[in-house]
Amino acid sequence: MSSLSGLPADQRAVLELVLQRGRSYDEIARLLSIDRAAVRQRALSALDALGPQTPLPQERRALITDYLLGQLPEAVAEQAREHLAQSASERAWARVVASELAPLATRPLAEIPTGAPARETAAVASEPVAAAPPAPEPAAHVEPEPAVSQPMPPTEGAAPRPPRSRRGGAILLGAVGVAVIAVVVVLLATGGSSSKHKTQTAAKPTTPASSTRTNASRVVAQINLVPTAAGTKTAGIAEVLRQGTATGIAIVAQNVPANHKRPPDAYAVWLYNSPTDSRILGFVNPGVSNNGRLQTAGALPANASHYKQLLVTLENQSNPRSPGKVVLQGALTGV
Repeated sequence: MSSLSGLPADQRAVLELVLQRGRSYDEIARLLSIDRAAVRQRALSALDALGPQTPLPQERRALITDYLLGQLPEAVAEQAREHLAQSASERAWARVVASELAPLATRPLAEIPTGAPARETAAVASEPVAAAPPAPEPAAHVEPEPAVSQPMPPTEGAAPRPPRSRRGGAILLGAVGVAVIAVVVVLLATGGSSSKHKTQTAAKPTTPASSTRTNASRVVAQINLVPTAAGTKTAGIAEVLRQGTATGIAIVAQNVPANHKRPPDAYAVWLYNSPTDSRILGFVNPGVSNNGRLQTAGALPANASHYKQLLVTLENQSNPRSPGKVVLQGALTGV
């Protein structure tokens, strides 16, 4: 552990701008003429130095850093708080770091939820955490796990037609949190490779009767989704979830530009290595309105580990062969 006075000047400057002047990562990036990722990395390095050694993976520490410094969209911040409420090791690390930051802050830091004190005494060093496993070797193409029914692929040449929600996906993704559960939408698509349409029957809404299976799902990795356009406040988070042998993903994002009706467009989710080595998971339904919130969820194919990135794109074709305009991206882990 270090102290505030022992931090490098650039790291301390970022903390001072955030905690004393209320600046965002984007504002600091413009002020210092560096990119947002560099600002965020300085903040994470500072909190790593201030906190104790911990087995928490970097993506978890990064999310806690963003949460404590007030840099997350509201929906994502609520998810981060839910994680803290469920993990004693994360709360313990966050509390130590928050106590180090307190002398620098002119306003209260983000709330750290209450947990069981007895468990948290040695949690930083000892409690197992749901760390994201290393990326497996590329796997051969296998059809998607049957956890969620496949929606109808879009018609060639027509406006994007997002797939319908299915009950299976809603059950699988029960651990994501209230923000996602309230509007969980399954987005599985066949990747646009087939022209045969299948008739689908609308699923019934998920009910509390599914709570037993819901509780069995667990978060195995978190993916921070960052914008590709400079100066935008668009941000998101994806969670990889597992229930039995089924693996799913849930995405929430904020400050996303609203969809257009004329000409029509739609957001889509892709697994990606390159323009010629990518797979569409499906379209986001419902689309994004003027509130700027994007929320979607669904199952992952069995060969998801072949891909290295997760993309959220804006599409104006119903059967895209490669990703359109990339809005958010993140490294795919936990699959």
